[in-house]
Amino acid sequence: MKQLNVVITSGGTSEYIDDVRVLSNISSGRLGSVIANEFLKNGHEVTYVAPKNSVRPSEHYVYGHRPIKDTASVMEVMKELVPKADVVIQSMAVSDFTFDLEGAVKLSSGDPEAFVEHMRKTITKTPKVISHFREWNPKAILVGFKFTVGKSSKELLEIATKLLKENNLNMVFANDKSAMKQAGAHVGMLITPIGFDEPLIDKLRSKEEIAERIYANVVMIKGNGK
Repeated sequence: MKQLNVVITSGGTSEYIDDVRVLSNISSGRLGSVIANEFLKNGHEVTYVAPKNSVRPSEHYVYGHRPIKDTASVMEVMKELVPKADVVIQSMAVSDFTFDLEGAVKLSSGDPEAFVEHMRKTITKTPKVISHFREWNPKAILVGFKFTVGKSSKELLEIATKLLKENNLNMVFANDKSAMKQAGAHVGMLITPIGFDEPLIDKLRSKEEIAERIYANVVMIKGNGK
C-alpha cells in the first residue's frame, strides 16, 4: 500500500474562563499516541494535532506536530490539514463549551457566586469540528471517537452509531468510563457500517488492539478502492 497522509488528533482542549483559569479535559493523549505509532511503524506520514502537554508518539519515529490549545485552534488547524489527508482520526477530546472572553479579567477567588454568574453569562457552545470533515474532504477515511460515562452497551452503541451516520464516518471507536473501570482495561467497541442498519462491531480490550484494528480497517478500505 502506498504511503498515506494521516492526521491524528489527540489529548484534549482547554477553554479559557477568564485570563488565568481554563476549562480543560482529562484526556492524556495516550491512545492517540499508540494509534500514531501504529501508522508510523508501517511507514505512513503522520501529522499529530495535540496540545503541547499531550503524550506524543515514540521518539523513534519522525512525524509532524501541530500544537493546539482550544477548540477554535483545532478548527483552524484541521481546516488546513483535512483537505490534504488520506486518513483523519479524531481521537481528541474537544470541549463542548467555551467562554466569551471579551474584556476578560481575573475573577475574584473569594466570590464563588460572582464566578458562577460570570460563567453563566459567558458560556457558549463550541462548533462540532468533526462535522466539517466530510465537507472538507469527501474521499478521506474518517475515524471518530465517542466517550461516555455510565451508559449501557446498548446506549453506547446507539450514541456512536448516531455519530457515525450524522458525520458520514468510516469508523467510530466508542467506550464508557464505567465499563473501563469495571474491566480494568481500555475496553470499547469499534463500529463500522455494513449498511447503517447493521453495523459491524469489534470488541477491543487494549490501546494496542484498538490501534491495530483501526489500521487493519484502513488497509482493508484502501484495498477495496474506497
